[in-house]
Amino acid sequence: MHRKHGRLRKKENIIVFPGTFEKLVYNGTTFVEAENYDAAVEAFDQAILYEPEYPEFLIPYAIALYETKDFVRAKDIAARILHVGTANYIEAMELYLTISIQLQEYEEVEITIDALLDEGIIPEEMLSKFNYLRDLNTRLAKRYGNDVDELIEPPFTMKEFKAMDSLKQQHTLASLEGSNLNALVPVLEEVAKDSTLSPLVITFALTLLHQAGCTSELTIEKFGLKAVIIPAEITLPGQDDQTKEVLSEVERLLLKDPSRFEMASGIIEKFAITAFPFSWGTYDVKEIASTYIEYIESLFSGGLLPNNPLISLIKRIDTDSDWEVE
Repeated sequence: MHRKHGRLRKKENIIVFPGTFEKLVYNGTTFVEAENYDAAVEAFDQAILYEPEYPEFLIPYAIALYETKDFVRAKDIAARILHVGTANYIEAMELYLTISIQLQEYEEVEITIDALLDEGIIPEEMLSKFNYLRDLNTRLAKRYGNDVDELIEPPFTMKEFKAMDSLKQQHTLASLEGSNLNALVPVLEEVAKDSTLSPLVITFALTLLHQAGCTSELTIEKFGLKAVIIPAEITLPGQDDQTKEVLSEVERLLLKDPSRFEMASGIIEKFAITAFPFSWGTYDVKEIASTYIEYIESLFSGGLLPNNPLISLIKRIDTDSDWEVE
């Protein structure tokens, strides 16, 4: 792997220590080789903030996302690889098409492979792989294409889902990630709109509807907040600019206290997932970050917190009883 030296990088106007980016890329690549894909994604998620178009880690990044079944993000990274150009173009295209099949984008896959074959771009030694992808895509399109989807019964009804406890509901929805959701979209829409369900369950339903490309307008209610959203157009939990900026500011403020930063980042991640699709609203990033640090200090010291809406929101979501970390 070629490493860059001799220049300073900045993240949110903060100078990054030399070697930080390279270490993240090295760690992420090493984790992929060790098949520790969750850890690889974590490292690459940080690395891409410094160098969004750096080609040398985008392929292992896309592979890690694919292996963790985050197919939407995996396709986005694979598309970047093709956009920035790479010596491994055919390998990148194979990955892109494989991800597209997982996303059930059968027509796009068929058109792309046919174009590559017609233009003679695929090397002879790779023809069998691409022919296999085309045959697989054709079989899946026949089995799970739109004409067939209408005949498939959803795995559960809304009544059956509501009869489950909250933990069972979470596990049921989590198990659906990466699967064919077309027949289940109407039930997932009901789940997302039901404010009596756990906030986490609503989050799971919304991310699945995003995966399914749902374009319906849904009214979502959580924690006294209400909004009309289109799942296909939402940014996934924790991927919005505000959350990234808050984490960056907290990291800056707690640079010399990694244990408190780890705790703060976990609480912020919990907020991003539990409150989704809502955020901290119009509060300034610096105010949000300093409030989290104040909240963390109170957990260590047992001291009283000021009574204000932001503190109340952070505390309410942090103490949400339905949160589970596996």
